[in-house]
Amino acid sequence: MQNDAIAEEQDHLDRLHDVIRSQSDLEERRSELALRAFDGDDDSSFSERDALVAHHRQRMVELRSSSYGLLFGLLERETDERHHIGRIGLRDPESGDQLLLDWRAPASRPFYTATPLRPEGLRLRRRIGTAGRRVTEVHDEVLDTTMLSDDEPSGIGESGALLAALGRARTKHMADIVDTIQAEQDAIIRAPLPGTLLVQGGPGTGKTAVALHRAAYLLYEHRERLMRSVVLIVGPNSTFLDYISRVLPSLGETAVVLVTPATLVPGLDAHAEDSLEAAELKGRLRMADVVARAVRERQVPLDEPVTIRIAGDGPLRVTPGVLRRIKAGIERSGTPHNEAKLRFDRAVLTHLIGLEAKRDGFEPRTGEDADERRQELSEEPAVEELLDTMWPILEPAEIIDRLFTDPELLARVAPDHTEEERRLLLREPATGTDGTAATDWAVRLTPGDIALVDEAAELIGEDQRPELERQRRAAYERRHDVEYARSVLEMIGDISIDDEAQDDDYLRSAQDLADRQTMEDDRSPAERAASDRTWVYGHVIIDEAQELTPMLLRAVLRRGPNRSMTLVGDINQQSTSATRSSWQELLGPQLPRWTEELLTVNYRTPEQIMALADPVRLELDPDSPAPVSIRRGEEEPVQLTVEPTALAPTAVRAAVDAITAHAGIAGVIAPRSLLAEIDTLLADAGADRARVWTGTARESKGLEFDSVVLVQPAALGGTGHAALSLRYVALTRATQRLTVVDSSS
Repeated sequence: MQNDAIAEEQDHLDRLHDVIRSQSDLEERRSELALRAFDGDDDSSFSERDALVAHHRQRMVELRSSSYGLLFGLLERETDERHHIGRIGLRDPESGDQLLLDWRAPASRPFYTATPLRPEGLRLRRRIGTAGRRVTEVHDEVLDTTMLSDDEPSGIGESGALLAALGRARTKHMADIVDTIQAEQDAIIRAPLPGTLLVQGGPGTGKTAVALHRAAYLLYEHRERLMRSVVLIVGPNSTFLDYISRVLPSLGETAVVLVTPATLVPGLDAHAEDSLEAAELKGRLRMADVVARAVRERQVPLDEPVTIRIAGDGPLRVTPGVLRRIKAGIERSGTPHNEAKLRFDRAVLTHLIGLEAKRDGFEPRTGEDADERRQELSEEPAVEELLDTMWPILEPAEIIDRLFTDPELLARVAPDHTEEERRLLLREPATGTDGTAATDWAVRLTPGDIALVDEAAELIGEDQRPELERQRRAAYERRHDVEYARSVLEMIGDISIDDEAQDDDYLRSAQDLADRQTMEDDRSPAERAASDRTWVYGHVIIDEAQELTPMLLRAVLRRGPNRSMTLVGDINQQSTSATRSSWQELLGPQLPRWTEELLTVNYRTPEQIMALADPVRLELDPDSPAPVSIRRGEEEPVQLTVEPTALAPTAVRAAVDAITAHAGIAGVIAPRSLLAEIDTLLADAGADRARVWTGTARESKGLEFDSVVLVQPAALGGTGHAALSLRYVALTRATQRLTVVDSSS
């Protein structure tokens, strides 16, 4: 019977792969044809072409990326209908029959939610295991209990498939759980798009998997909207982003941007580290006022009149009062600083033109004559120096770096901070090889600085001059291209430009030819969003949300002002504060309304390991519910006590033994002070570093390993609540086995 079922599903899987191959080739041909053959006579036609090409390419990517694990389920309904469930939806290209239901489709939901008590119209649920393109196993779960004999249990298929997945060896990349999503996870994944959803779950409850599959579901359910506006995912660190990077592509979704707090501002990646105290201070909302004052400090008013001497002309005397009035008018308008540069420059140049007219006894210039004179004056060195002194173009990262390296500036703009707080915020300015202050601000930036850089960037705005220059140059090149295209058409068609210059059809042909020679911005919406700090995303997902600081949340909310967000985290794993916080304290001031859902089942961590971690959880919060482990591990945790000098060698031996005796990945979690020695000893031992990860407890957030070697759990960093939280995180990373190595003193 089992062999017959496997053979039946193998036939269907073969058919699906045939359709995938033919449809993928067809989409590729359609994309190429649209790119070559689409014709039109206005700008909208090219937009239509680009949209059509993007559609065919997206479908081609979706088809090709879905091949692995394409088929994993079958629903047999009480009406005798049968529907196969898989990664994407597929129809027979000839008959139009549904060959495969997308796992996100409403008709697929009973695959995840039906039970014998609530069969939801199902007679049978089949789980199909595959390896590559080969069906390896079939598990049938009878949901119509009238079909069962007295000694035949139901639910075997479900638990068997889930436990098999949980027991699989991990790799360096997270795998999707599309074939084993559980009912409580499914309800969160399919929650409505609008509003803010907070998902609280303890270790191993699948928070990250739920968040990623929710992104895939929302992109399916609201494709037209979210493919254009893109989904933003904020993860705790770059290691985590690399770990999850293949999940959404494996589900055929690419309209996603992944960032960390250190990379939230495009072009920056902060690697320096703050102390816990400094990071907490930088994360407070009152830093917004500090940044605003630091920006205003750079707008330097003149205290005395300035005399400007222009070659060939008499001097012009500019008074501080005039410049201050111009500046005040711009500030009242609320225009960001850099964006107001053109307005300021134009006002000052207009004032200079008036001074010239008054000096020379002429009427002030107007219209094109005034524009020409403003351009001439702006190129005068003395005028340029005045304009840049009064209204310099500001660099957000430089402002924040200077804020924390200049004690006098920090004292002026942070008067509400205590002297001790300012001392904690200050850092030594880096110096170059010649002893002068280094100007490479990026090397000194910390993740806590990035939200402040974003705040400064919001106040400062973008320098509009490069864009205006680009537009001016583009308009010039466009005219040049059209003229060249007209000459080409004249040669090809023996057409006289003099005779045809007024012919609209001819002109459109020339413009069309010029457009075809112009390089278009063919980046996807996700690629454009990733490079645009001001992009407004259709939905924002934040993993490890308990680590949000108020300033980081403020920066993220700029990217999702509609508050369509999913936040997942565990308040007991908050390690950014020495004192315990609640979700209300973290979110309430800026996100007054949200819906909270709980994940209660621990799929990752075996009972024995959770028993070791549970006292830490109770110390963190005696009232917090313990996530229920779904399985008992085969091995008990091992605890070793050694001399301090033997910590690193013992940890390395345990890690090497783990990857030698077992499949999968080992993680060594240790205090930072021991990591260099551990890495050296692993290299000396010839360990396969692709299978051994090393890092701090903070860096292990969101990750999981088959085997964990935890070194000195009481010395993982932080103080108070943060130290306990980091210990709780480290104790709950293992999926199979845990070895704790501690010192005897």
